[in-house]
Amino acid sequence: MFDKETYLDHIGHRGAAPADLATLRDIHHRHQTRFHYDNGYIRTTDFVEFDPDTVFGTIVLKGRGGICTDLNLLFHRLLTELGYDVALLSASMQLAGGQWGPDVEHMVMVVALDGQDWLVDVGNGGISIAEPVPLSGETVTQHGVDFRVTRQGGHHRLEYRTRQKPWRNAYRFTTQPRDPGDWRVLAELIAAQPEERFVRRRRRGTANGQVVQIANILLAIEDGVERPRPIRTEQELREIDATYFQPAPTR
Repeated sequence: MFDKETYLDHIGHRGAAPADLATLRDIHHRHQTRFHYDNGYIRTTDFVEFDPDTVFGTIVLKGRGGICTDLNLLFHRLLTELGYDVALLSASMQLAGGQWGPDVEHMVMVVALDGQDWLVDVGNGGISIAEPVPLSGETVTQHGVDFRVTRQGGHHRLEYRTRQKPWRNAYRFTTQPRDPGDWRVLAELIAAQPEERFVRRRRRGTANGQVVQIANILLAIEDGVERPRPIRTEQELREIDATYFQPAPTR
């Protein structure tokens, strides 16, 4: 069964958890270093009936990875029980060539706190925020990577900049509140995608950055510096699995 105290213990948060910005930043960062993103579970995810107790047992208690809906719906439940004013939002990813994916694709959240709105996302498979980012447009630096939320037309965009590269888009979203059932459309989209077009993507936050695996490329970002390297052998892949993507040890 979902239990917020067990949840906080498993991500390493100690002591009181008041619904303030300091707590939000702490648990947001800890969550991503504890539980990794893995789109390998996308074909076994139930987009029709989200069961928080089952997903809590699989991810929090067993330490397995998950996709955006798994990770962000769990975190949404935790924030709600802690007393935050939080809403689910849908986002679309930018595709090759600059096109955008469907409006209901990625899942993110917005938290209203002390008169300001904050973007919250613990389930992204690309370069992503370690802590909440304000929707005000202010640039914030996290582990050497700059992030900002800009407004273009009817959408907000999360943009990021590392030390070697200019601003890039992560995804765009609107502030229209969504229900978990809105992501049911993904079941049809995924079923229609040929298996040979599937590209494995995994991500985990680290103490001073993040690592992202896309197919046979491992991208490590530390202090804002991108260091990509190819994964050439099965032994290298096993070492990466053991270092970054094994189930989190149970407590």
